[in-house]
Amino acid sequence: MATTKLSDLINPQVMGDMIEAKIEAQCKLTPYAHVDTTLQGTAGDTKTVPSWNYIGDAEDFDVETASNTDAEVSTTKLTAGFRTFTIKCAMKAVSILQTAINSGLGDPVGQANLQLAKSIVNKVDNDVLGAIYDAESDAQYPCMTSGDGTDTINYDGIVDAVTLFEDEEDDIEKVMFVHPEQVAELLKDPDFLSADKFTAGVAVKGAIGQIAGCWIKKSKKVQKVTVEAETEGANDTYYWANPIIKCEPDSADTEYTEDELPAVTIFLKKDTQVDHEWFPKKQRHDITASKYYGVAVTNASKVVIAKFKATPRA
Repeated sequence: MATTKLSDLINPQVMGDMIEAKIEAQCKLTPYAHVDTTLQGTAGDTKTVPSWNYIGDAEDFDVETASNTDAEVSTTKLTAGFRTFTIKCAMKAVSILQTAINSGLGDPVGQANLQLAKSIVNKVDNDVLGAIYDAESDAQYPCMTSGDGTDTINYDGIVDAVTLFEDEEDDIEKVMFVHPEQVAELLKDPDFLSADKFTAGVAVKGAIGQIAGCWIKKSKKVQKVTVEAETEGANDTYYWANPIIKCEPDSADTEYTEDELPAVTIFLKKDTQVDHEWFPKKQRHDITASKYYGVAVTNASKVVIAKFKATPRA
């Protein structure tokens, strides 16, 4: 007769794989960030990313006149900025008493898997969204913004936002995150196409539909921003800060290179690791999950924050 051992219930490697699988399945924003693994297995915990500045469009040049006057085109100096990102550790731990395992009531180990995965999912998603919002006020590489937050979400406002990307192709994939409170307004918009209108496999996973070329995904993490009244006695106003991420490169030849960095990058130093400690004097198991990474907006030209009117806070 096979006997279930404690090592079968709490196996850090198995738990780590299970938690990582749950993380990948549950993340809402992380799938739209490029994962850079160049720091794995190497010394150091920082990453420096160059950002080349455009030299400007070519100018007219009169070859015939130049041949008679020794005139020549003026040169332009190549310039670049550099951003350095530091790796950090996200970690969460739970304790399970041996009596809880012995009782056979419920599944405390399985629940630990679920809760640890949810904890790290929320942390990574928060960091991705936080990096996007931080980019709005970045002194050197700010992302683009659209709207003043006085109109509710609508087709025209989203069109104004996506045209800031200045795409030369119409089919470049973009994803927009909206708060669930905004969904009713979108569903009533005659230009909104629900996901069931598309052939299976065409819509972005988890998207409720598309409008103005943007796939729409719901997230409670979308920020409601307060604009304080300038005059005494007036009411504060509020707006949703809806991130729009350009997911595809302008050219497959330049994808993920210095010429065309992705919108958001997760610099992964070490994937999710699970450790188990047993304290016999306390008859307690401590299970810890950790992930080493850094998140940053690496191409601000691929991010737009669209501002739409929000209702007052309850």
